[in-house]
Amino acid sequence: MRVLAIALACLAVTACSKSTTADLSHDVKDAGHELKAEADKIKTDPDIRKEVGHDLSVSVKEAAADAKIEADKAGDKAKHTADDVKQDVHDDSHS
Repeated sequence: MRVLAIALACLAVTACSKSTTADLSHDVKDAGHELKAEADKIKTDPDIRKEVGHDLSVSVKEAAADAKIEADKAGDKAKHTADDVKQDVHDDSHS
C-alpha cells in the first residue's frame, strides 16, 4: 500500500518544492529497501519455499498432463492420416 502511495506522489513531483522532492526521493528509496528486504525474507523462508515448490510441482504436473493429451491427439491424427494415405495408395494400385 505504501508503494502505491509513493507512486501516486511521484506523479505530483513536478509541482513539489526541492525539499519535498528530496523527501519523496528518500521515501521511494526506503520503499525499495523495504521491498528488497521482504523479497529476501520470502526467498529464505522455508515455509514459503515449500508452498511455492508445491505450487510449482502441481503446475508442472498439470502442464505435463495437458502435453500428454495433446501428444495423444497428435498421435491419433497422425495414425488416421497414415491410414488414409495407405488406403489411398491401396485404392490407386487396384485401379
